Amino acid sequence: MSDEIRIVETRVLEEPEARLRLWAIYRGAFERLNQRTPIHHGAFSVAQFEAILQDADFEKFLVYVRDELVGVTLLTNVLEKIPWVNAPYFERRYPERFEAGKIYYLPAVVIDPKHQDLRRIGAKLLQEALVTLGRDSVLAVDYSETLRQSLPAFVSRGLGIAFKEEILDHLVYQIFYYEEPS
Repeated sequence: MSDEIRIVETRVLEEPEARLRLWAIYRGAFERLNQRTPIHHGAFSVAQFEAILQDADFEKFLVYVRDELVGVTLLTNVLEKIPWVNAPYFERRYPERFEAGKIYYLPAVVIDPKHQDLRRIGAKLLQEALVTLGRDSVLAVDYSETLRQSLPAFVSRGLGIAFKEEILDHLVYQIFYYEEPS
């Protein structure tokens, strides 16, 4: 099965049909997740996603099973391109790495749900993407703990090496409501 999985790195995805396919995978991958959490996953609009796929500041790791495009990992070290990332924070916190372009943000790892049962396809895709970063790089991610308690284990399998992790912040979604006293 692993010979059937092929990962291709590219900076710009020229083919319109490949971009449409990835948009369908992106939307489909987050549809089910968005039913389980108040955090809107898959937050890019179709126009934003299309722009990212054609933007050379984002590395794209496309995964194929046989000849079918089934997923993508996106990475960028141009943190200003991610609207919800505070690039000056990273510049202050990691000045040398920021200056050297060694801080990456991972806005998406998406795999067509019908291919997610392939043995470790997500870990292989992540590993291929992360190997390009180099050992002294920083990878920043955000995720819902409700959905991804196992993310550190997933990253560890994907990297195949020991790494340090640090939680930089917590975003809390909370509600307040009033009920009439009984």
